[in-house]
Amino acid sequence: MKRNLEYLFACLGTATIAALAFFELSKPHVAFGYSIIVLATLTIAWLFDLEIFLYQALIMTAVTAFRLAMNNFQNLHGPLKTDLWGSVWAIVALAAGVPIAFRLRAREAKAEEAPGFLSFLTRHPEQPMFFVPLVLMAVLLFIRMPSGAVTLAWGVEGLVVFVLALIARERSFRLSGLGILLLCVAKIVVWDLWFEPGWSNKGLRVVTLIAVGVILLVVPYLYGRNREAFREFL
Repeated sequence: MKRNLEYLFACLGTATIAALAFFELSKPHVAFGYSIIVLATLTIAWLFDLEIFLYQALIMTAVTAFRLAMNNFQNLHGPLKTDLWGSVWAIVALAAGVPIAFRLRAREAKAEEAPGFLSFLTRHPEQPMFFVPLVLMAVLLFIRMPSGAVTLAWGVEGLVVFVLALIARERSFRLSGLGILLLCVAKIVVWDLWFEPGWSNKGLRVVTLIAVGVILLVVPYLYGRNREAFREFL
């Protein structure tokens, strides 16, 4: 009973702060406020070993993603710069929670008591904390980058993800980086060369092909240099 009351008051406190962010922040920055709540609850869960705050962080991550998709991204089709930077900072703040989530993963043995998919999320909080901002950033680049430059932007994102995977030594991160790069190649072959109107600009077409080619050469080089490290966490 005491534990249930503690959980109730913790949830009410977080909900109150989220409501304050919703009503007091400007609309483009509400998602950023939510992302700060995610960081705060993750930090509390890590420092004080309070599992309820990890649950709240995961829920607020989903709430932040929903807010970005249904509000900020909807307004990005126009020239609104405030929505753009509010979205960028919200995604960056979510990504900043990944190192904290890794520290939580090391101590979440008792999370196995949670049912089903919730058990996986609480034992591996770094997965949603990584993939949610990854997908959101890819969508943001698709919406805001000039026509014809989306492929290049995705290629840079894939390279950054792959390099971060070398640091984190996380197989799923590495595979996601490779997946983004393969998506870039498929987009060039299937769409860009034939249907992308932005590629009527020869300079942009040449720069994109060269840059993506260089990225595809850098990745095998990095893979070869870190082959032994990969074997340790495969």
